Amino acid sequence: MARRLRTALAALPGAAVVVLAWALLEDPVSPPAFVAVAIIAMAPALFESVRARLGIAAVGVLLASSAAFSTWPHRALDEAWTALHDAPAVRAPFDPVAYPGLHGLVALAAFGLALAAVLAVTARSPALIAAAVAVGVGFPAVLLEDTHALALGALALGAVLWVSIVQRAGDTGRALRGVVLAAFVIAVSGGVAVAGLTPSAAHLDWRGWDPFAEGGRTANVSYVWDANYAGIEFPARPTVVLRVRAPKRAEYWRVSTLETFAGDRWIENLYPIALDGPRRRLPADPLVPQRDARPDRWLKQQVTVEGLEESRLAAAAQAARIEGSFGRVLYNDGGIMRSGGAVRRGTEYTVWSYSPSPTPRALAASPPRYPEATERYLELGRARAPAYGIPGRERDLDRLFTDDRYQPLFAYRPLWEEARRRTARARSPYEATLLLERWFRRDGNFRYEELPPQGAGPPLVDFVELTRAGYCQHYAGAMALMLRMIGIPSRVAVGFTAGTWKGGVWTVTDHQAHAWVEAWFAGHGWLAFDPTPGRGILSAVYTLASDSADAVAALGTGRFLDFNPGLTPPNAAGPVTPDAPAQGDGRPWWLVVLLVIPLVALAAIVGAKRLRRNRRLRRREARELAAGVRAELVSALADRGEVVDPHATLGELGRTTQRVLALPVETLVHALAVARFGPPERARAASVEARRELRRVLAVARSHERPGVRLRSALSLRSFRPGLTPSAR
Repeated sequence: MARRLRTALAALPGAAVVVLAWALLEDPVSPPAFVAVAIIAMAPALFESVRARLGIAAVGVLLASSAAFSTWPHRALDEAWTALHDAPAVRAPFDPVAYPGLHGLVALAAFGLALAAVLAVTARSPALIAAAVAVGVGFPAVLLEDTHALALGALALGAVLWVSIVQRAGDTGRALRGVVLAAFVIAVSGGVAVAGLTPSAAHLDWRGWDPFAEGGRTANVSYVWDANYAGIEFPARPTVVLRVRAPKRAEYWRVSTLETFAGDRWIENLYPIALDGPRRRLPADPLVPQRDARPDRWLKQQVTVEGLEESRLAAAAQAARIEGSFGRVLYNDGGIMRSGGAVRRGTEYTVWSYSPSPTPRALAASPPRYPEATERYLELGRARAPAYGIPGRERDLDRLFTDDRYQPLFAYRPLWEEARRRTARARSPYEATLLLERWFRRDGNFRYEELPPQGAGPPLVDFVELTRAGYCQHYAGAMALMLRMIGIPSRVAVGFTAGTWKGGVWTVTDHQAHAWVEAWFAGHGWLAFDPTPGRGILSAVYTLASDSADAVAALGTGRFLDFNPGLTPPNAAGPVTPDAPAQGDGRPWWLVVLLVIPLVALAAIVGAKRLRRNRRLRRREARELAAGVRAELVSALADRGEVVDPHATLGELGRTTQRVLALPVETLVHALAVARFGPPERARAASVEARRELRRVLAVARSHERPGVRLRSALSLRSFRPGLTPSAR
C-alpha cells in the first residue's frame, strides 16, 4: 500500500499541471469537468500490476468522456469529432458556455495527456515522464500564445523533478544540478520574454492550421446582406474569414451598407469612385464631422483575409484611408470599399477609420439638426419622412399614408404607429434611438430565430406586429425603417461582429456575419446600434446594448423610462463585450487548490511522523519509553532504506545503526539495554538518557546528510509498514 501511495504522490503534480495547462484554454474555467478528469487520470497509480493499470485506464477513458461531454460515452465520440472540426476557428481562451463541444474536447485532451503522465510515472521511465508532461503542458501553452509559458514551464519542470526525487528515478545530486540548470534556462527565457523578442513575422503561424480545411476552406456570407427575410442557416462548422490586428475595443467590421428601402426590403445603392495610387486617401465625406477627419483620431486596423469569398473590404466604422497589396480599389459613398479584382486568402491591407466614441452626455445634447446630405437617409421608397424636430412632423407623415402617390407605403403604417408610440416620451433623437433599440433587444418580447414563421404581409411588418421572431436582417431592417419614420437618418450596416480577441488580434468567423443599424447624429456622424437580441454586443457606452448606466444618467432624470441598469435583458444571450470587466477576479481558484494538494500531502506525512514520534517519546513508564525509543530508531533506519529485522537484538540494531548513520551509538544502545533489562530503580533514568541520545544521534545524522537524502527520508512511507517493530529484545 505504501508503494502505491508513493507512486500516486509522485504522479500527482505532473497530472495536475497538465490539467491546469488545458484548463487555462477556457475563460472562465469550468471546474467540475477538469476536477473529474484529473481524479480519473490518477486512478491507475493506485494499482500494482500492469494489467490492472491498463484495465483501469480503459475504464477511465469511458468515464472521462462522459464527464467531459456530460453525455454517454458512445455519444461523446460524435461530440468530440464535431468539436475537432470547429476548433481551428476558435481562439484561446474561449468561453466554454459558447462552445460546449470544444469544452468537452479540451477536458478530454487534458485527461488523455494527464493519464499518459501518470502511466509514465508507474512505468518508472524518466524519458516518458518528461515527454508526457512536456507535450501535455507545451501544446496548450502554444495555443495560449505563450501567455502563461514561463509559469507553466516552471511547474512542468518541478513536476518532473518531483517524480525523480520521490521515486529516486535518478541520482539526487544530478537531480539537484538539473534544478540549478533549469532555473538558469528559465531565467534566460524570462529575460528574452521581458525584452520583447518574438519570432519573425515571416514564420508560419501554425496555430490557425485547420486539418479539415481541404486546401483552404472559404465562406460566402453575402446572404446576410441580400435582405432575404425567408430564413438563413449558418454552416455547422465555422470558417475563419478575417483576422484583424486592432485595439481591444469591440468594433463591428463593416463590409457594406444598405441605404435604400425599395419595395419590401433594404438594398445597396452605392456610387463607386475609382481610387489609385499607393496612398489611397478616401474623399472627404460631408457627413463626417470635421474634428473626426483628423488622422490622429483614426483607428488603425491591419486586416488579413483568411476564408472570405468577397470583393468588399471590411473595416471598422467608416474607412478614411487604405493601403494594401491589391490593385484598383472602388470607393463608395459611406466609406464602403471594393477591390477591383479577386481578394485571395492571405491578402493583407491596412485601413484607417473614423471611429467616433462620444459620451452619452454629448449625444443627449446633440440637436436635431440635419444637413442636406442626410435627406437620402430619410427616404421611404418614393417618399421622404420629415426630419426629427420639424414642427408638424407627425401630421405630415400621417398624410403620406393616405396619399395615393405612395400606396406601396400604406402597408407600413403599423410600423409608423409603433415607432410613434414607443418614442412618444423621447426628448431627443438620442433618447428615441435608445428607446427603439431597447424595445427590440429586451422589452418587446422578440426572439432570435434563423428560420422564422412567414406571414402574408410585408416581412418587416409581420415581424414587428405578428411573429416577433427573426434574425439580424429583420431587427436591423425594422429599426432603421422606424428611425426614418420618426425623422432620424439611418441605414442598415452589414458585416461581422467583433469576433474573439487574443494577443492583439480579432479572429472573425462566418458565424459572426451580422447586420445592425447606423444612425446619424449632428456633431458625431454615424454611430452603430444593435437591436438584435442574442447576437453581438457593442462596446460603445452610448448604446443600451451594453445596458449603459452612463447613458441612463446622461438623460438627466437618473432613470431611463423605468430602466434598471442591473437587469440583464432576458433575450440577450449573446457574448459579453470582449473588453468588459469580468465578474470577480477570474482566477481558477480550484486549480490552485489542486496544485496545493501535493503540499498538503507532504505536510500530512511529516505531521503524522511528528505525532507518532511525540506519542512514542512521551511515555511515562520507563520500559514503555524504552520500547518507544527503539521503535523510533527502527523507523529512522527504515526511512533511510534500511529494513531492520523485527526480531533483531539490541546489539544487531546498534551495528546496523552505526553502519547506516556512520555514527557511534554505543551510549544509545547501552542506555536502551539498561532501560529495558536493568533493575527497575535505574530504568527510568536510563530510558530518559536513551531518548536524549536518540535525538542527538538523529540530529547529527541529518546535519551530515545531503539535502536530497534528508528530504527523501522525511517523506518516506516505509516506516509506516505494519509489523516493523513487534518486539524490543
